[in-house]
Amino acid sequence: MLCVVLSTTPIVCSSKEQRDLSGFASALDVTDIEGKTASGIYFRQSSTPDSRDALVLVMGYAGSGRIWPRGFVDKLAQKYTVITYDNRGTGFSIVPQDPQEYTIKKMSDDLDAVVDQLGIRQLHLLGYSMGSCIALQYAHDHAAKVKTLFLLSGTAGGALYVEPSGEISAALAHPQGDTLWELYMSSFRLMYSPETLKRVEPQLREIFEASKDTPTTTAGLLGHSNAFGRFDGPAFLVGLKCRRPYWRARMIV
Repeated sequence: MLCVVLSTTPIVCSSKEQRDLSGFASALDVTDIEGKTASGIYFRQSSTPDSRDALVLVMGYAGSGRIWPRGFVDKLAQKYTVITYDNRGTGFSIVPQDPQEYTIKKMSDDLDAVVDQLGIRQLHLLGYSMGSCIALQYAHDHAAKVKTLFLLSGTAGGALYVEPSGEISAALAHPQGDTLWELYMSSFRLMYSPETLKRVEPQLREIFEASKDTPTTTAGLLGHSNAFGRFDGPAFLVGLKCRRPYWRARMIV
């Protein structure tokens, strides 16, 4: 298994890049197949006639699969059969009301249910933010299935986990605002400087429009906070063979 560790900022596309990627993708005739596992996890498979290996994208804290920019997915589908899905507590997937029903292990098992339903024997796996915890857990539990592991802006948790302040945790779990857009933007105000937020706001608006019909509820937010905070995966790093670990990189998508 090849492991690549990336440290970067949240994925956004400029408007020009988004248009370019979308136009390129449409020429490739991207086909989507949607479904749900028996346990209630929604997934989407995107491919073209040239798609080969499976590439699974695991979204992070409180984000559904629609947070992945469409142009980004479509460009990857030029080469890979791309699988995106909604972690429990988000999108069209199940939303348990008990925070204890949210653990990284359970979410990794959800991912495996998607992989099994699609009949995938081996895959490339990319996890973003909390999704990197899920990807790391999955690679530990199913090493024979994972050809390449990408950990993007993540943590192994445990002793390596830097717990946010009580103020930040409360702000993430209970976003403030009078409209859905204001609630959505409240979390990004914790991540970006005012200057950067103004620059990337058009791209965040595009992502918002793609996901606004399925906002993450308080139950999902609290559950994801529980899963993120309790994950203890430093020991999983020992089994990874990183031939080319990139500790910092800029993802242009």
